[in-house]
Amino acid sequence: MKITGLSVVDVRFPTSLTLDGSDAMHTSPDYSAAYVVLHTDAGPELEGHGLTFTNGRGTEVVVAAVRAFAPLVVGRTLEGITG
Repeated sequence: MKITGLSVVDVRFPTSLTLDGSDAMHTSPDYSAAYVVLHTDAGPELEGHGLTFTNGRGTEVVVAAVRAFAPLVVGRTLEGITG
């Protein structure tokens, strides 16, 4: 089984509108996550899903990092990466 593709989405939650999750350090948080899907040659029956949660700042950096690392995993087998 090979990894055939990778998709990443910057998912944002406008929590600053109601100040949900705010504290002394984060007075206007918009929580977000970089949501990643690894696609395989087995089709949608077998995919890898993961996320990195942030307080809104820096998520675009995480998304850019995931995209930068994509060529290191696409086309490889899981065993080739973890073995």
